[in-house]
Amino acid sequence: MKIEILPTTTAEIPLAILSMTNLDNRELNPAIEKQLTTQQIPVAQPQSALADLIQLIHARHPVNINAWDMNALGTDQVQLQVTVMGTSLLASPAMPLAPNLDSKSSRILIVIGDKAANEATVHATGQELQRKIKAFFGIQARLQFPSCTTQAVSLETTRPVS
Repeated sequence: MKIEILPTTTAEIPLAILSMTNLDNRELNPAIEKQLTTQQIPVAQPQSALADLIQLIHARHPVNINAWDMNALGTDQVQLQVTVMGTSLLASPAMPLAPNLDSKSSRILIVIGDKAANEATVHATGQELQRKIKAFFGIQARLQFPSCTTQAVSLETTRPVS
């Protein structure tokens, strides 16, 4: 998937973008559920294994985390906009795409970052989420650290075949 990170008019905003394939998000993970209960963290709504994991990570790292099922988007090219309210994906300038993780999500895009977050927090959150996805789902997510600047930035979430 190709992502165009739209420019910002403010200071540089650090981001972490994770992308992965072959995630079966339908089954809840007992280990994640136990940690949510032990730490008294509410489950995600709508509830799914990855959404619950994001809740768990967000409780430790208070930075904006949004996730989308790339198959449900219906496009291979999106725009990422960072605003005061957080991050949003756009299929076109007038069409925001709501975060969506409530199906068997075979291709996932996760964006971490907001205007209030510093680079160290964004990096730590991205790295912890990548490690937990590997541990709980057995999937190695691709992790990239672009920044939202005053210039548009293009990013490809899949590695080129060599």
